[in-house]
Amino acid sequence: MTRFAGKLAALMLIGVLVTSVAATPAFADWDRTSYPAIQGTIPIADGQDFAELSNISLVDAMSTAENAVPDSKAIYGKLSVINGYLVYKIVMMDENRGHNKVLVDAGTGEQLYVSDVKSKDSYKNKRNFDKKYDKKHNKKMKDYFKGMTPEQVTEKKKQFKEMGDAWKSISLQDRAAMIIHFMQIKMQWDTMSDEQKELKKQEMKQQWKEFLPLSPEEKKQKLEDYVKSLKN
Repeated sequence: MTRFAGKLAALMLIGVLVTSVAATPAFADWDRTSYPAIQGTIPIADGQDFAELSNISLVDAMSTAENAVPDSKAIYGKLSVINGYLVYKIVMMDENRGHNKVLVDAGTGEQLYVSDVKSKDSYKNKRNFDKKYDKKHNKKMKDYFKGMTPEQVTEKKKQFKEMGDAWKSISLQDRAAMIIHFMQIKMQWDTMSDEQKELKKQEMKQQWKEFLPLSPEEKKQKLEDYVKSLKN
């Protein structure tokens, strides 16, 4: 159980890391983005299981995406079906926290599409932005910072930015390994009861409090050490 709790802590860590680099707006319309009529090499029928059909790895897809957008880092990616073809959908983030998406053919590893870069606040100006999601996100942030002084809020935001920088600073291979692990652990999480989840959430919150104040170098080292543990 202790080892599983540690894995669940990693689940929360990766999820918050992605959020901390402002990927949230990109994920808000993850499945609602309109793409051009791309043509891949692996057609997928409705309802078909495609988990094992890719000819390339997530590392390959993230490498293609970073070559396509050299001033950004691939921070997240997964297999998806777009226009009936199997692709990797990769979320990219630049130094100004602008984000865009790259579609990579899951058969050949070729770049199929690169979206325009969106600023971290651009989605709030869209008429069709998910206002319900936005309000929920804003409430979470207000609740998190409730009772803090302006100086403490500034420090917390600085620590969150450091987490995002640490995530982007580890190697592409390490990022891919943790994303894959995240997906595997999430399946275990989904099988737990609400009571079990609540207990684990409290444990993870405590571990998170211990992680947050670490220096940028220590945060990066923690991530690299965790990836090493996955290989043992």
